[in-house]
Amino acid sequence: MARRRAKALPKGKDEDVRTVAMLATAGIISLVVAISVILAPIPQVGPDEGNQAPDFVSEAYSGFGWNEYRLSDNYDWDWNGSSDSNWFLIQFIDTDCPYCWIEGEEMSQLHSQWGDKVNFVTIAAQLNIPNHDSNKDEVEAFRDKTSYFGCNSDRDDCIDRPGAPHDWPYIDDGTNSILESWGLSGTPFTAILEPDGTVAWNKNKHQGEGGDGEDLPEALQRLVGGQ
Repeated sequence: MARRRAKALPKGKDEDVRTVAMLATAGIISLVVAISVILAPIPQVGPDEGNQAPDFVSEAYSGFGWNEYRLSDNYDWDWNGSSDSNWFLIQFIDTDCPYCWIEGEEMSQLHSQWGDKVNFVTIAAQLNIPNHDSNKDEVEAFRDKTSYFGCNSDRDDCIDRPGAPHDWPYIDDGTNSILESWGLSGTPFTAILEPDGTVAWNKNKHQGEGGDGEDLPEALQRLVGGQ
């Protein structure tokens, strides 16, 4: 008995079948990707260790005028824990805060040690207490150590600030919006961020009651190393 020949699909039908199959495959892949995105854990944002640091956009002074600065624009989002990407040291100050005045020297020393591995960022807030009436001119003078009378609660000329001039961005937070987004009410405060913006060290978790006493230099040595 002669074998029956398989019926050939009409011209163009085989292309239609392949097109339908390709579309179906693409649809399945898109669905899988969408489900993965939906089910992926949403990173917690906040100042606590392990959270994504609160982002901000403001004006920054780096020695040559004020320009827009967004913290997250400087992150290495592909950081895998082993690359040479820079970490971040976030400092909150008020140029009229006497403790911030003193801390200026420590920050100069730390930058000389870790400045090649850590991006320093200082956020200049204005606390709502008497004799704390900073402005951009005062912030510039505090950073650069230039003559401007009014720093340290209007007691000192900014040129006399302890330490060397600071060679990193100073962020304007005269409205205290960044300070509040970090859950802070006073200065100075410091935090260390991993290259992808994850909070690795929060001063308030280690200093004071219940903390382990680890200070900023010790934290930099433990996390960044190399000194």
